[in-house]
Amino acid sequence: MSERRPAPGLALLALLLAASAGAESPAIPSGPLTLEAMMARMASTPGVRAEFREEKQLALLAAPLVSEGTLYFIPPSRLARITSRPGASTLVIDGGRMSYTDEAGASDVDLAGSRVARSVVENFVVLFGGDLAALRERYAIEFDAEGARWRMRLTPKAAPLSQFIASVEMRGVGPALEQMLIREADGDLTTTRFQRVETDRRFSPEELARLFPPVASAPAP
Repeated sequence: MSERRPAPGLALLALLLAASAGAESPAIPSGPLTLEAMMARMASTPGVRAEFREEKQLALLAAPLVSEGTLYFIPPSRLARITSRPGASTLVIDGGRMSYTDEAGASDVDLAGSRVARSVVENFVVLFGGDLAALRERYAIEFDAEGARWRMRLTPKAAPLSQFIASVEMRGVGPALEQMLIREADGDLTTTRFQRVETDRRFSPEELARLFPPVASAPAP
């Protein structure tokens, strides 16, 4: 049986939500903490770098799968997720293309030709763009806050996202995201924690070239 590769939407969602609640995010406006304030913070980030630790509980395994690495996001739609443990892998979304590389090799996907992958990326870019109206079209949203402590729960309304994600729940205190739980439709649970989050990161041309190398052109006939 082949190993399941990570869904691109899960990686992108994790990064976008880290950006929305990292310790270096813009300050929350005075007064009660609202969904509108959280969305405004999502829309204000020029670039993100965050280290992550992810634990994935699978129904068929007694112990969770643990991975660690670094996530990068550059608006509007460039993502790099570089996993360092337990094995090296790289997931890159750059505009309309997605590539994944690990010890087994590399694969490349044209998002324009994949309805599921394209829908996943478009849905999560709506989160980062702070488009609350579009977010409400795609998700049932629960948000509550008590003092500095808050919780947000997103439930996809329609396929294809609802076919593999049951819900996403975030919990935090003030500007700090404590944890994020992604419950998949098949019962699997992914818990991601973030540290050393930079939500105002500006990348040099050299960093961008390293994270998002150009796609090789086909040889001339």
